[in-house]
Amino acid sequence: MSADRIIPALLISVLAFALIPLGGNKNQTFDGVIVMNFNTDEFYPNAKDCNYRGAPYVLLPNARLREIVTNEITDVADVRLFHGTWRAKLNGNLSHIGWYKYRKTYWRELSVNCVVDAASISCSDAR
Repeated sequence: MSADRIIPALLISVLAFALIPLGGNKNQTFDGVIVMNFNTDEFYPNAKDCNYRGAPYVLLPNARLREIVTNEITDVADVRLFHGTWRAKLNGNLSHIGWYKYRKTYWRELSVNCVVDAASISCSDAR
């Protein structure tokens, strides 16, 4: 084969292989930290404690996760100033890379299918 055929074929193969990780993951288990604020829920993958870093995913909670969070809130003031942090293991669907949420500030969305484990952690002193 000549170089004018090999180079384009090789280039197309490399581009196709490079785009594979950009797709989403369906029905995967994710371990990390959930940070819930008044208007945005974030998930920091692979975080273990209050020292979460990196680019978070927008979290799209299911009813079970909302139930767990609601059971943690005991004071009316907590509802108005809603903020919480949870160490969690979730099963969900991760979106492909794109621009998500208000002002398109997030690269990915994590849609929760089920909650494997979730425990509230206190991060007021750590952050």
